[in-house]
Amino acid sequence: MAGLVGMVVERELVEARVREMNDALMLLGEIVSRDFHGLTVHERLSMRYLVIQLVEAASGICIRLLRAFNEAAEGFPECFMRLGVEGVIPRGLGEKLASAARLRNLLEHRYWVISDEKVYESVAEGLRDFEAFASHIWEFVGKLDP
Repeated sequence: MAGLVGMVVERELVEARVREMNDALMLLGEIVSRDFHGLTVHERLSMRYLVIQLVEAASGICIRLLRAFNEAAEGFPECFMRLGVEGVIPRGLGEKLASAARLRNLLEHRYWVISDEKVYESVAEGLRDFEAFASHIWEFVGKLDP
């Protein structure tokens, strides 16, 4: 945190984005608790949308926090990597979240080339990463409170 230039992080923004993340995490957790082959087409499409929602909520926090370091990222993947470099989150977690952000980009821009089964596997493996992200963010924001 040596690069922190002193800034008030809007706690309400963080709270709102974490609520969005938690909503998506809960619904995604329900989806991946079931066998992939038993999912309906609507559940598979919902899973895609929820991944986009989850990454965008986390990225909203990420982009805002980078401003505390007078930094900007060229995209969501880089944003998570930069938070790792700054010590807000562990670097390994930054790499995992960057991978999730790249999946979001594929879902957003090239959805027709994505295997729903691969998305399902990524979600099943990555839910805890977003839970860890929220925990690290609260810890960081707590250090900024007067």
